[in-house]
Amino acid sequence: MAQHVMERRASTAPCPVPTVCDRYDTGHLLHPVHARMLGNRPWGWRDGTVRAVRPVDGGVEVVVEYTTGEGACRVWHHTGLDLADGLTVRVHEQYHALELAGQPLNVRLLGGVGCVPEPAPR
Repeated sequence: MAQHVMERRASTAPCPVPTVCDRYDTGHLLHPVHARMLGNRPWGWRDGTVRAVRPVDGGVEVVVEYTTGEGACRVWHHTGLDLADGLTVRVHEQYHALELAGQPLNVRLLGGVGCVPEPAPR
């Protein structure tokens, strides 16, 4: 149930003025609670490579291919991101986040392969 805490909107919604966005909906700003949830699930990240970046709905859609060969995902973010084809990133599908250079961003997950399973207890 916790994975749905931040999922409040069903569609992407552009910011009226992206440079002064004050929204915490998926695809917008990363709320401190969201950041804490990501920190509590460090095993949920997958390494990937950016394969496409295109403007969509007042923001940008990013296609990330996982380096494990599991497949790919698509995410949306409210602002243009400085991404290039081939850039290495990480994706946390359970808590809809894209990490660039160690900085997590709140994104709307448009499609993916599913959450990373929790590690087995020791």
